[in-house]
Amino acid sequence: MVTPVEIQNKSFKSGGLGYDKRDVDNFMRDILNSYEELYRQNMELKDRVAVLNEGIQYYKTIEKTLQKALVLAEKTAEETRNNAAKEAKRIEKEATTKANIMLADAKNELEVLHQQTISLIQQYEKYKLQFKNLANAQIEMLASDAFSINIQNLDAFVSNPLSFDASMGNSQKPEQSQAPESEKADQSSGHLSDEDSDAEFDFSDYDLEGQEEFDFVDLNDSDE
Repeated sequence: MVTPVEIQNKSFKSGGLGYDKRDVDNFMRDILNSYEELYRQNMELKDRVAVLNEGIQYYKTIEKTLQKALVLAEKTAEETRNNAAKEAKRIEKEATTKANIMLADAKNELEVLHQQTISLIQQYEKYKLQFKNLANAQIEMLASDAFSINIQNLDAFVSNPLSFDASMGNSQKPEQSQAPESEKADQSSGHLSDEDSDAEFDFSDYDLEGQEEFDFVDLNDSDE
């Protein structure tokens, strides 16, 4: 492309019948001015096109980066969703398993407590019956002749023991000869004499009917 400087420095050979130099110079001057303006505009447009091309390339680079980021984000989001779904299923399964184990343990513990309660109630009823039978046997022994005290004129002894002792002393002498027979009578009738009142009572003579030996059950054995 011809530059304005080349046009300005262009020279023509003159001939005998050539163009008028003044007209040619004026025309060339006009062409030069117009061409200079066109050339300047063209250069400006080229610069603008270059800048725009750089901008386009920049935005294309950004677009590619954004596209890659978008693809990566979509891939990451998909992986995150899949991992979250897997983790949720795992947590749900683990929670269900733990809940079932806890429920089974609670049921087993409840059953153990139920059996222990039944065992305690049975032992309580057994001990209550044993104590009841023992108390009844003791009451029967206390009501038997072995625990009765035979004192003549009991009312007089209670009201005036001194006069009762004196009367008993006066009446004791004539009865000394009959003492062995009276002692035999007391022994045969089941009453205690004065000498036998200090003797130990033998419970083996009495049959404690209905009494059972206490068996203390170990609660640890009941759990098994």
